[in-house]
Amino acid sequence: MRIFVGPAGVPISCPKKDTISGIKCVYNLGLNLMEVQFVRGVKMTEEMAQEAGKVAKELGVRLSIHAPYYINLASERPDVLEKSINEWLFKSIKLASIMGARCVVFHPAAYGKRTPEETFEIVKNSLSRLLELVKEYDVFICPETTGKSGQFGTVDELIRLAIEMDDERIYPCIDFAHIHARGVGSIKTQEAFEEILGKYYDFVSEYRPAKYLHIHFSSIEYTEKGEKAHLPIEAKEPDFELFVEALKKFNFDEVEIVSESPILEQDAIKMRDILIREGLMKPIIVKQPVEIVKRKRKKAGGEEQSKKQTKQKRSKSRSKKKTAPKS
Repeated sequence: MRIFVGPAGVPISCPKKDTISGIKCVYNLGLNLMEVQFVRGVKMTEEMAQEAGKVAKELGVRLSIHAPYYINLASERPDVLEKSINEWLFKSIKLASIMGARCVVFHPAAYGKRTPEETFEIVKNSLSRLLELVKEYDVFICPETTGKSGQFGTVDELIRLAIEMDDERIYPCIDFAHIHARGVGSIKTQEAFEEILGKYYDFVSEYRPAKYLHIHFSSIEYTEKGEKAHLPIEAKEPDFELFVEALKKFNFDEVEIVSESPILEQDAIKMRDILIREGLMKPIIVKQPVEIVKRKRKKAGGEEQSKKQTKQKRSKSRSKKKTAPKS
């Protein structure tokens, strides 16, 4: 079982906040995964995606992508549904293919006024359209388990969706914090983790060529309606160490663990160290840290003088307007 661990996005401690710098920071921290965040929109160019993929490959950092939050494959608004398929997901998957990212994660839908079964059929139809659109791209498409009772995306719904779609690129993303919150604190024991992992393992064992698992992990604050806010893993809501004990029971080929903690890389490092301690990972050796230079704007003397002169002119102009005689 090969395990990859890293943050959801550029590490907080990274001196530069672009994707390529983030990949370098992840490597320097001794981590081997970064989930590129397109959650507020897909703004990356194809050239940048190609460069990011090149850097990640050179440094041995696995990439995944989180597509925009706006996606709703069961939206009652035609414009949102079309953008979800033809823009937000299509562009995310295309860029993932260019950069060599393993999977694209997304929140699939909300029930709205429909029943769960009605929503299931609409999502299935929308996903069929998407699969036809992106058939040339060898990227895993990973609908994520959701954290609120009004959202489509329970473990059972997503496994059923993946089976009925009959496309080997579909692998549900298991977000344990979301499952825990949706169940109002349902994951309290190792057995609870084993039950979830067991359902998923049976699915990939029977229906997929690779026993691949992509998960999100953090602790979470919740209400009766589900998730409220992500928390550091020290809160143990749910407990990462219990997850690790449960994971030992299964023989996955690859496991990707994305830290969605508010202290992103700090908790990713804690998770990595627990996995190493428990014999599930080998230490990641950073042979040579990559330099990340934060550029500082240099203000030339001539530029400073020009700014002063401009301010003086504006001040004189305002003074003339005040003293000008009334006509």
